[in-house]
Amino acid sequence: MKTLLALFLTLPVAGQLRIEAANFNMKEWELRALFQAAISAFPDPPREDPPVFISRHPEGPIVLFQRTPRGEVAMRLDSGDYYYAQLIYQFAHELTHIRADFQPVDHENKWLEETLCETASLFALRRLTTQWENKAPFQALKDYRHHLATYADRVIKSREPLTPAIAPAFYQKHRATLRKSATERSLNGAFANLILPLFEKDPQHWQVLAYFPRQQGSSLAEHFSAWQKAAPKKHHPFLKKLEALFRPKVE
Repeated sequence: MKTLLALFLTLPVAGQLRIEAANFNMKEWELRALFQAAISAFPDPPREDPPVFISRHPEGPIVLFQRTPRGEVAMRLDSGDYYYAQLIYQFAHELTHIRADFQPVDHENKWLEETLCETASLFALRRLTTQWENKAPFQALKDYRHHLATYADRVIKSREPLTPAIAPAFYQKHRATLRKSATERSLNGAFANLILPLFEKDPQHWQVLAYFPRQQGSSLAEHFSAWQKAAPKKHHPFLKKLEALFRPKVE
């Protein structure tokens, strides 16, 4: 009986964060406050987050497909040393993979998931810049919030500017590259800048991540069709707006 009780007590809880703080060169409670604040920048997902084990590792940032012995998702970040902005940027990116139900499935539209992750990083930084004016987890973060905005602005300005009018042609130009290599950061980032205002206007649509499809061999149109079919109707107009950024209008 005692063995069973001990086993039960070691089982991870949905949404729980376990943090290996030593290599971050920060206190565990500081990291937890930072990560929980980043989570709070987004609306609650339609499904509970899995338990996550977070560590600092030179191979990060990444979330691993293989679970820990405790059954947690393993998230590796490579920042730390009180570099709050970069930690939030990396954490929000990897959290988005988790909420998109990341899977070891190679498909041609994986670049769109990476683009959404880059968008989420900027979204979290800008959202917390505002939230921390009155509701910072601790004083140092309230004082630091302006650096979040500066970090986000620097990232945005480093990327090629796009408008809804030219974005479909930009996608067509780089379509083959994106479908072959999902992590072309200059391309992901350019689209992330464009997508960001859509989510900032209607943050509730971050919930569409839970319905992100993975279909090998599908075109972008087929991908969005499957995504819309899986998602609740309240998200359909948003998905159409998102799709329009990549596909030219049919006259």
